[in-house]
Amino acid sequence: MKRITANFLALVLLTQFAPVVVAKPKGNWNAVKTLVKTSISVRTKIGGTYYGLVQPVDDDGITLQLAGKEDFTPQEVVFRRDDIEKVWSAKLRFAERNIAKGALVGVGAGLGAALITALVYAKTNPGDAPVGVGAFPFYGAGIGAIAGMFWKKKHKKLELIYSIWLI
Repeated sequence: MKRITANFLALVLLTQFAPVVVAKPKGNWNAVKTLVKTSISVRTKIGGTYYGLVQPVDDDGITLQLAGKEDFTPQEVVFRRDDIEKVWSAKLRFAERNIAKGALVGVGAGLGAALITALVYAKTNPGDAPVGVGAFPFYGAGIGAIAGMFWKKKHKKLELIYSIWLI
């Protein structure tokens, strides 16, 4: 009973001293207005995140030419300023591949396989050296690089320019 009472009192004290956060903007809408013909990411209040190229911006909202996976789409979306939660500058990565990341994952998998193989071989054949195990990381790197060719990079958010926090 003491534990429940102590937890309840701690909760009451923390909620009383916590400041109430109201919706206030971080950044300035004028900074968003200067981003014409720049790549950005916009998160709406309903949770959707959109990447694209900024078209005209005014005090009421922003027009964004949406970015697809391979190139910009012809579709333009108008976001009202009241519907926008956050705006970031963005790096749009069209058709970029994860070859290096795949190769690194493959090297790690190859090292792990080499270690397991060497341990198993040492248990079953004491005195013999496990020949060929050193090539496992190279095989893994090759397989990982091939897999990385088919694994495309996503667009990336960079610096937060504008946000409004709602509680």
